[in-house]
Amino acid sequence: MAIDRKHIFDKVMFFLKKESAFFTSSEVHMAIGVDAPRQVARDLNFPKTDYSGSVASGVWQVTMPSDFLKLDSNAKPTFQDASSIMDLTPKSQTNIGRANIMSATPGTPQNFFMKTETVMGLYPPSTSGTIVVPYVKVPTSLSSDTDTNALTENCYMAMAYYVVGECMLKDGDTRAQSYYSLYENTISRLKRQYGELFEEDIDMMPDEDYL
Repeated sequence: MAIDRKHIFDKVMFFLKKESAFFTSSEVHMAIGVDAPRQVARDLNFPKTDYSGSVASGVWQVTMPSDFLKLDSNAKPTFQDASSIMDLTPKSQTNIGRANIMSATPGTPQNFFMKTETVMGLYPPSTSGTIVVPYVKVPTSLSSDTDTNALTENCYMAMAYYVVGECMLKDGDTRAQSYYSLYENTISRLKRQYGELFEEDIDMMPDEDYL
């Protein structure tokens, strides 16, 4: 039987009842449907796909697809032209300097940075070519009881613990921390158990510009 939103909802309500903490179904459904899948996807670096797009000469900003959640922590963006494929190295916009970006002669990009949460910057501005960006997708929202997504089957307990922690935190309940700890332990176990899917993260964040 598939693990769906109702299965996760029942787990959450069991824990909340156990702790004598009561929340409306709508509050719990919102956290299960949107917040929890996104957090689990960030922490597991999954589900993943690639964005591939052509860039014209002089371009230094590339807008990510609408389902972009974050960069894949285990793979670097690449730039490809007629003669080579280049791995891009993270470097902050602050360290490069906006003036340097705007005045640079187009060439093969060496560095990338996240200008905003969904716009990637290139330095130097590119010559004509193709950029490929591995990224983590926004998981499909769980809008009804029978909904599933790429995370529900293996990660439903992580989502349940996260939602309980979030609900209790909003109520100022210090017991929320114990559920966050259960969540973190479950994420660590999933990474060990499903290593081929949920790889350990490689730190690729340039610095605060990415956050």
